[in-house]
Amino acid sequence: MPPSPDDRSSLFRARDRLYTPSPEAGPPPAAASGHAPPPEPGLPRRWPGGLDISAPRLAVHHVRLAGAFLIGSLIFFVVSLGVAAYFFYAGGNSVSNDKIDLQVTGPATIAGGDTVPLSVTIVNKNPTSLEEVTLTIDFPEGTRSAADVLQPYPRYIEELGTLLSGERVTRSIKAVLFASAGETIALPLSLSYRTVGSNSVFVKKLIYTLTISSTPLSVSVETLAEAVAGQPFPLTLTVRSNASVPLDNVVVALQLPFGYIVTSSSLPLTGTSFLLGTLQPGASAKVTLAGALSGQAGEQRVFRFTVGTARGPSDSTLAVTYMTQDASVAVTAPFISTALAVNGNPLDGAVFPPGASQTVSVSYTNTLPTSVTGASVRVTLSGSALDYARIEASRGFYDSASRTITFSPDTDPALALLAPGASGVGTFTFSTLPADALSASPMIRFTVSVAGERVGQTNVPEAVANSSTYTARVATGVSLGASSLHSSGPIGNSGPVPPVAGESTTYTVVWSVRNSGNTVAGASVTATLPPYSTYTDTATGGSLRYAPETRTLTWALGELAARGAAQTAFQVSITPSTLERGSAPALVGPASFSGYDRFAGIQVQASAPAVTTETSGDPGYVSGSGTVQ
Repeated sequence: MPPSPDDRSSLFRARDRLYTPSPEAGPPPAAASGHAPPPEPGLPRRWPGGLDISAPRLAVHHVRLAGAFLIGSLIFFVVSLGVAAYFFYAGGNSVSNDKIDLQVTGPATIAGGDTVPLSVTIVNKNPTSLEEVTLTIDFPEGTRSAADVLQPYPRYIEELGTLLSGERVTRSIKAVLFASAGETIALPLSLSYRTVGSNSVFVKKLIYTLTISSTPLSVSVETLAEAVAGQPFPLTLTVRSNASVPLDNVVVALQLPFGYIVTSSSLPLTGTSFLLGTLQPGASAKVTLAGALSGQAGEQRVFRFTVGTARGPSDSTLAVTYMTQDASVAVTAPFISTALAVNGNPLDGAVFPPGASQTVSVSYTNTLPTSVTGASVRVTLSGSALDYARIEASRGFYDSASRTITFSPDTDPALALLAPGASGVGTFTFSTLPADALSASPMIRFTVSVAGERVGQTNVPEAVANSSTYTARVATGVSLGASSLHSSGPIGNSGPVPPVAGESTTYTVVWSVRNSGNTVAGASVTATLPPYSTYTDTATGGSLRYAPETRTLTWALGELAARGAAQTAFQVSITPSTLERGSAPALVGPASFSGYDRFAGIQVQASAPAVTTETSGDPGYVSGSGTVQ
């Protein structure tokens, strides 16, 4: 018998619900033209049982499948990474720095300048080969080649190529190292390589250290820890040979600080080096150096001395450096500061005229925090421009034998005890030599020395002293002469003498210059012509230029040599008026000389009065022959 509707399968019930029309839906819409015809009435629209399949549930199953796939991929990646790490660090065909042995064998201590033998061993314990293997050793500055000690050897580098698994390579390297005794030298080694199938470069590093026990040559420096600015102080250099054989062409190179001026040395200074020649084993040589530092109190200056061997007996350039020694000196203020002034201006660098008297004031101040007892100030004078017979001191004593002026408690009781910050002033006068007595480059030098006693840090009196030097220059003396001629001289003249009003008379004017001292540059003489005087454009012995608009006549001398002289002559014509009758009119106005003293560094000047018709230089000249009639 046929099954009842309740016995049908769920599939059929779903079909009935799908194709059976719902009462709320109403009639189906009419089919529009061009669209598919509506379903036939006999086809069911719902599955039996009312199952609605409008919301499919298969999407839930798809999401669960993608998540499972993602989790599985992540697990696979983690496992693969772990396996790769295991093979890289634990074995297989991987390469590890830990499986490369890099060893250096050599001395732990050496003498500076000795050849250092190093043995470098490389063992590849990796299961694979190393490719493009390169060994590099960096040596410190100053290292030299063992084959030629004159050649720098900053680096050893060798390309070893391919290093097979289990292969051992040994290299012997030699170098000559230099450093100070007791210094530790670090030598960095690096081994670079590539692995099979990789473009990356890997590096194995190692640092080898050794200590310098001694050097073939050593230098020591003895000097003051503090130096007064401007006061000379000594430096003593001791060079010792520690070598077992004689060392030739030993040289000490100096690197002096800014503001230091060498005043003396026990050996001649070749540039900035002292050549000591040959030193026998165990021998030593001493060099003394004196100089002064300039600078502000509290500044620190460093002296650097390098000892080694030169390129040759006549070439002091360092070829091999063995040791460098530094010495630090602090600049301090003078214990008792002094200052010299002339006419209220600083004396140092002053320029004086020849044959003139000058008054100098000497001021002194105690700069110490403690008192100074028994202070004395001495000024020693020297120089070719000084007139030693005309030196006098006020509140001081002048010793003509030593040419020293002394201010002490004997002449100034205030110097018996100078409290902190206390000061005083002394004066003296001197004269420069006249211009015709001056030598070339005339100078005067004043050396001031101060001494006394203070209470030291140990409450024990100790002597303090300092000195300084001042210099002054003397300018050259230039004399300018001017005269007139009519009947004599290098130029012929005409016209009545004595001159007559309304008539022309020509005269020769002579200018002469004499330089008694230093070379003068840009020298020239100028003068102005009066209205009744005319330049005839006739001249001898010089380059003259006349400017009619200003009626100025200029003689350009140019360079006037030391102790040189020059002269020129030119012609002027005058036509006196009746107003000049009974007088001797001027042919040319007052003349002035100007030039630059190259040694003194100042402008020098001279002058001459106006030249008139009184030709006193003519033979047979009679007084009054220049008066206009």
